[in-house]
Amino acid sequence: MKINKKDFLNIKSLLQNIAITEGKFTNKEILKQLKLNGSLRDGKKTPKVRYVELVNAEAIFNFLKNNNYNISSIEDIDSYIQEIFETKSARDTIQKWHNSSKTKESKSLEGLYVSSLEKIDIKLDEKIVSIIPNNGLGYFLFYTQKVELFESTIILGVENYQVVWFAQKYKQFFDTKNILFVVINPYMLEWISSLENEYIHFGDYDLAGINIYLNKIVPRLQKSKKYSMFIPPNIDTLIKEHGDCELYEKQKQYQSLYTKDEQINSLISSINHYKKSIEQEGLYLL
Repeated sequence: MKINKKDFLNIKSLLQNIAITEGKFTNKEILKQLKLNGSLRDGKKTPKVRYVELVNAEAIFNFLKNNNYNISSIEDIDSYIQEIFETKSARDTIQKWHNSSKTKESKSLEGLYVSSLEKIDIKLDEKIVSIIPNNGLGYFLFYTQKVELFESTIILGVENYQVVWFAQKYKQFFDTKNILFVVINPYMLEWISSLENEYIHFGDYDLAGINIYLNKIVPRLQKSKKYSMFIPPNIDTLIKEHGDCELYEKQKQYQSLYTKDEQINSLISSINHYKKSIEQEGLYLL
């Protein structure tokens, strides 16, 4: 069964608030199946409104798993909405959230996806290994391997795999040496939690991307000596002249984002003022 964004939000609301009106669900078959498997029951009703009430939260997650969704918590629902509905999802990301006979319980894709602009040495299982830049190629470091960085290495977190594979395209924006491009994924978030290295976030210039940085990345950087989000100096002009209104409309739930970082607040203000967002590709308009 295919579940849209609105009904995922309804399922989340049901889990959090115990009850919800039946009319909010766009796919009534979901309600039927949740009643049949004991997840919920009919609640109070008025002449105009009928409610359903939560009976068994675990049964809801069993329903999701039985319908090919690898989701087992409210946090997973939030992450699924973010990665599938609000960003351009790579095939690897889609596979992560959907069970199949090939991907179920598999950790074959867990690890770090990295590349660099110049030759960088890292420690892999206590041995020094060199990351050699090569346009169109990157490195995959399996999750069972111990990956350590030298103090001078700067981590550049990116949202899209293509940025890692074609890192050389972005060389004009990063003249600092020792930058390691790393794709943001659950394993990477766990990995950076233990590091003191400087971190730079390099994502799309939209509200969803800013939300990822503020609420998923920054909380993991308690040990980092320095962290920031890369924002080009003329981003306001780029958003005004080349921004995408449709992309903005899909992410309006993040309009109230706020941080003590004035540079990021200025970016949020520009996005909300013009009601436009711009992806990384827009940097080539500089």
